[in-house]
Amino acid sequence: MDRFRALAWYCKVVELEGISDAARALRVSKAAVSKSLALLESELGVHLLHRTTRTVKPTPTGRIVYQRARNVLEQMRELEAAANAEKAEPAGILRVTASVAFGLLHLREHIAAFLQAYPAVRIELVLTDRYTRLAEEGFDVAIRVTRALDNEDVVAIPLATTRMIACASPDYLKRAGRPRSPRDLVRHTCMSYGAPGTTGRVAWRFDDEAVLVDPVVRVDSSVLLRDLTRSGAGISFLLSFVCGSDLQSGALVPLFPKAKTEESTVFAIYPSPGHATAKIRAFIRFLQDAYRNTGDWT
Repeated sequence: MDRFRALAWYCKVVELEGISDAARALRVSKAAVSKSLALLESELGVHLLHRTTRTVKPTPTGRIVYQRARNVLEQMRELEAAANAEKAEPAGILRVTASVAFGLLHLREHIAAFLQAYPAVRIELVLTDRYTRLAEEGFDVAIRVTRALDNEDVVAIPLATTRMIACASPDYLKRAGRPRSPRDLVRHTCMSYGAPGTTGRVAWRFDDEAVLVDPVVRVDSSVLLRDLTRSGAGISFLLSFVCGSDLQSGALVPLFPKAKTEESTVFAIYPSPGHATAKIRAFIRFLQDAYRNTGDWT
């Protein structure tokens, strides 16, 4: 006996409350369904159904078998879908969202290389600094830089880490002097990332101690803030994925390299395991390979 088919046919009988209706839905004979049910009851050693002239209802045991059979069949469908997806060629439109800074600085070259590797995929990339809901807004993948994930029902794959770094240009340090400790920052020209309308002092944390600075510039673009810092306008507190290449080239100087600062994780996120299509898995694997040796960009 094909147990999976027998369970599927049994579930159909329960759901339609009749052998004849189930047979029509399954496009098989009523006799075939009846024989399958009899064999299933014999195999399990229990009565599954109460039969009347009008309806068929599950027995208490039959109700339990029905619920468990539905779970088994659903798991089998998911397994088959996953297996088929593994064999499928990545193709179609892939909708991706990321922050403006991360997209501009780190996705451009990787997307170009990904499209060369998977020419049947088309990418729609949305860069925004607002929080996006993947399922509600129709995104396949989001790249998020965060210290902690919220309770959204998603699968999150860590790609890399990044941390806050206080830095300035050599020209600024030559002109204004180098702060010896984080507390000296209050006497320097500081600039900060901030949303429009933000006012007041800003807390920069070093070794679990908060230093309150009064920014002379607030800007809602990490990339522009980095460029202002690089031009000598002042000191900024930037994520290492924003300023890492400038630290390596010497265009920016880290001020307190031994200080412990807040770390965040770069995640690739997709809605749920059932949404892991071939194009999503291929894109995430590609990013994992791309960022495998990144460290924290310093």
